Amino acid sequence: MSLSEGEHLLVADVSSPFYHEWFFGFVFDYEQGELSVRSPLGDAEAYPFVSIGTFPSQEDAGFQSAWQASSAAQIASHPAVQPIQWAHTAAANVFADTVFAVPMDAPLQVEHPYSLVSANPSDTVIHPSAKGDVELLVDFGRELVGFFEMELCAPEGTVIDLNAFEYMEDGRIQWTYGLHNTFRYIARKGWQSWRSVVRRGFRYATLTIRFPQGATQAVRLRGLRCYLNTYPYAYQAQFQCSDALLNDIWEISRHTVRLCSEDTFVDCPSYEQTFWVGDARNESLFSYTAFGDTRLARRCLLLAGESLWRSPLVESQVPSGWEDILTAWSLLWTIACEEYYRYTDDREFLEAVYPAVRQQNQNIHERFINAQGLLEIEAWNMLDWAPMDTPRTGVVTHQNMWLVEAWRRSAKMARILGNDAEADLYLRWADELKAAINAHLWDAEKQAYIDCIHADGRRSPVISQQTQTVAYLCDIVPEDKRALFEKYLTDVPEGWVRVGSPFMMAFTIEALEKAGDIERILQLIRRWWGMMVHAGATSCWETFPGFLRQEWPTRSHCHAWSAAPAFALPSYVLGVRPLEPGFARFEVRPYLGDLEWAKGVVPTPHGEVKIALFREGEQIRAQVTVPCGTVAVIAGKEYGEGQHEVRM
Repeated sequence: MSLSEGEHLLVADVSSPFYHEWFFGFVFDYEQGELSVRSPLGDAEAYPFVSIGTFPSQEDAGFQSAWQASSAAQIASHPAVQPIQWAHTAAANVFADTVFAVPMDAPLQVEHPYSLVSANPSDTVIHPSAKGDVELLVDFGRELVGFFEMELCAPEGTVIDLNAFEYMEDGRIQWTYGLHNTFRYIARKGWQSWRSVVRRGFRYATLTIRFPQGATQAVRLRGLRCYLNTYPYAYQAQFQCSDALLNDIWEISRHTVRLCSEDTFVDCPSYEQTFWVGDARNESLFSYTAFGDTRLARRCLLLAGESLWRSPLVESQVPSGWEDILTAWSLLWTIACEEYYRYTDDREFLEAVYPAVRQQNQNIHERFINAQGLLEIEAWNMLDWAPMDTPRTGVVTHQNMWLVEAWRRSAKMARILGNDAEADLYLRWADELKAAINAHLWDAEKQAYIDCIHADGRRSPVISQQTQTVAYLCDIVPEDKRALFEKYLTDVPEGWVRVGSPFMMAFTIEALEKAGDIERILQLIRRWWGMMVHAGATSCWETFPGFLRQEWPTRSHCHAWSAAPAFALPSYVLGVRPLEPGFARFEVRPYLGDLEWAKGVVPTPHGEVKIALFREGEQIRAQVTVPCGTVAVIAGKEYGEGQHEVRM
């Protein structure tokens, strides 16, 4: 904001989170004159800012009276006002000091700069500058997450500021506004080492050396390291093919999944670092085929179910002080539970999680099905980072469709556990809901489903590719419309909302597989994830370019919900998919398209499925290793344990 000359009362809402930041700061930028900031409590010796609150919400009367205050006296008399102790303040804002630094025309003396990030016996030697501070720009080569460590020899009082970020282009830095990914270290005299206590995600960093006034001694840096900190995956899975671009896409997708795995899946290593339940549905599938690990998914699914102790639906991100329902995420959780069993044959898990599945189903049917037979809930009802019409209230179409599929998957789980009556009930609910969707949410003129019906009864004018994709994927579409909807998966009329994120495109890919169109899957992967590779990405972006409506292609440059090729390439190119729980029977239904060869390893609970595919004229020659205790179905024929060569 811009301030005119004179006195002003500054009131800031600091309830919004600042990732990894223990302080909230103001930056005052002025060229001349004198600026003074003083406490509204009238104490000249006190820290100039005070805190007011906390409050349960922004609608709280106490919050509103502070927010609308127009004088220091009103703040001073507020019942929730408290002075801020000097001991609880920071002398500088490292993020601001770095981002708004002004370059100076002064020669630098830096010896062995590349020793900073490579294994060799030489120190990087940084001499004091004649003017200003010394700033180094460090590229760690790829996206990382972990703890910074450095070893240095410095004059006492030397300040080391680091600001980490994910992306730069042609010398321009995409600073992580809202994420103060920084630290400040103040050196004692001599050799010392230090490791950060904060886990950070990044690829690049600026390292600013601020020498004490009059210093002549150089700083010697013996390495700036990141101790990689992720879930301990084993690299069992493999994928390679004759297309180098697809190989690179596989690698950045797998790397993304790893960086977004801690004691739970998290959305990203840099910003929230939060277990988002809907993201984790996709991330679970990606981890099965990228690493062969199912333990992390199991933990996440059980943990999410525990949120039902306080909410009617599984919450959007857990554990959390924020009690929030994102309806589609709750329904994707049910779907993920069934998929986990399909990939593992873990009956103990099914018995543990099913009571939560049942509880959520009952809550939805008893409390949130309206007179039209449709799901209607006040919640966060988004699906994609795109301008869909998904208000907090009313009937939102895509989540009605997800609910149909969630009830079908619930029926499968109930049947496995011997609860046939409940299975039949869920299937009846699913059929009734499907009929209500087609009766109330179909637009005959546009030959598509509308995005929503608003709470006041208005039918949404918005038609989105996302809603049509979910309709196809969840078998909502009548049989005579299937061909039309298969076209919608990648080709929609002008004016429709299009897919906005790799997360949503994962569902497009699943729908294309359902349509038997693997060729279009490869086209999408090469186009959208190939774009990331060509831009120098080493991990998968949160959104596609254009969503931010600015110069940068995405906010987060490492988002596990975007790693769909980690699942699609082994599942659809190598063609290895379970037919029975835990891969007791599995199919090998490969697709090479324009590839000359492809090979890989798909881990299963019984062992590794090893597969090599070679194009030979009009045929594909497949070499397949079938693990003990399993049966492979290849070109309609069953093959038991051992090595087999089949021509298709």
